[in-house]
Amino acid sequence: MLRLISTIRKELLILLRDKGGLAIMFLMPIAMITIMALIQDAPFKDYQEMKIPLLLVNKDTGSLGKAIEKGLNESKMFEINKQTLNDTEVKQTVKKGDFEIGILIPENATQQLDQNVDLFVTKKLSEAGLGDSVVAENQNTEPLNLSIYFAPDTKKSFRISIINSLKQSTSKIETQTLLNFFSKELNKDGEQMNDKEQMKDFVQFNEISTVETPQEALQLNSVQHNVPAWTIFGIFFIVISMAGSIIKERDDGSYLRIRTMPGSFITVLSGKIISYLFITIIQAVLMLLVGLYLLPLLGLPKLSIGSNVLAMFLMIVFTGLAATGFGVMVGSIFKTHQQASTFGAVSVVILAALGGIWVPVYVMPEAVRIMSEFSPLYWSLSGFHKLFLNAGTLSDILPYLLKLSLFFFACLATAFYFDKQSQ
Repeated sequence: MLRLISTIRKELLILLRDKGGLAIMFLMPIAMITIMALIQDAPFKDYQEMKIPLLLVNKDTGSLGKAIEKGLNESKMFEINKQTLNDTEVKQTVKKGDFEIGILIPENATQQLDQNVDLFVTKKLSEAGLGDSVVAENQNTEPLNLSIYFAPDTKKSFRISIINSLKQSTSKIETQTLLNFFSKELNKDGEQMNDKEQMKDFVQFNEISTVETPQEALQLNSVQHNVPAWTIFGIFFIVISMAGSIIKERDDGSYLRIRTMPGSFITVLSGKIISYLFITIIQAVLMLLVGLYLLPLLGLPKLSIGSNVLAMFLMIVFTGLAATGFGVMVGSIFKTHQQASTFGAVSVVILAALGGIWVPVYVMPEAVRIMSEFSPLYWSLSGFHKLFLNAGTLSDILPYLLKLSLFFFACLATAFYFDKQSQ
């Protein structure tokens, strides 16, 4: 035990002497959290709360134009600006970027729809022997064209969703008009049906939330993502310091003297791991405090950490273990400080990119999402999201704790293997 305590004391004294290194270790991740949370605040806002600027030119005074305008208003997706412009002016206005979408409803659109439906109904009844057979066979319906203009940088998926939304707005009035004309033709000599009776929705959708607690209602925003993400990133960047310490001891002969001293080398290694684990815990606490107190002062949402403090502490500890284990492995494999620092920095950045630190994994391509499953930073971030966003419990994060612990032991095993090979 004395050997372990002495090792911990020695490592902490070495770290405390490097004031510049400690400042970078603590202040740089805090700066990253603050800057990234501010930059990504707007992109992380809920899409439904954003109003898409839409230019509407409605030249139709009938029911079709009113139905489309009503559907756009009820969708609550658009900031509608009604103007009186011609086709060319609408196109140029949208092209300049003043509006994301432009919709032009031509004059007499409702009248043309009625004519098309009337001709269609008359033909179908005539074919069934129920209507007047004098309808000319060469008469054809011409589709009613509504012009939709999109800004040049609008994505294809967004265009399709908007067009589908507009089709949904017009489908009911098309069906209603069709039924009215069938009713009118079938009841010419009998009692007229009430034309004012509107067609009902026979199929309706009930939106049922699975949220049971206020904590579960939290959504991923810039703070809830960036604070745990960059906390994990800062923890893993301790790889460089830890690998450098191992290489320095090997170069100046300290490592050899430690190995020849009585007692187990595992005790010495454990002391080093515990020392750096203590630093990672301090890092994590400081960065969580930034999310709780500093970011709200800058106009950002306050970080919600949930109520399970024990589970959160275990996530921090196991993330720190994974990082320190990775540092031991890098320090054992590489022979020079330059090699270890370069590999350590690049590998952490790659694992961070795959793990969803830069951007959430769900917006990545499918192939990248598959690779993300192998990043320890992804396991840690997923565990924090379970706690912070889904009111998770200890049982919810156990799979991630298990993966992080297995990664820690795999790194130690690899380090021992390379250490034996070098002797």
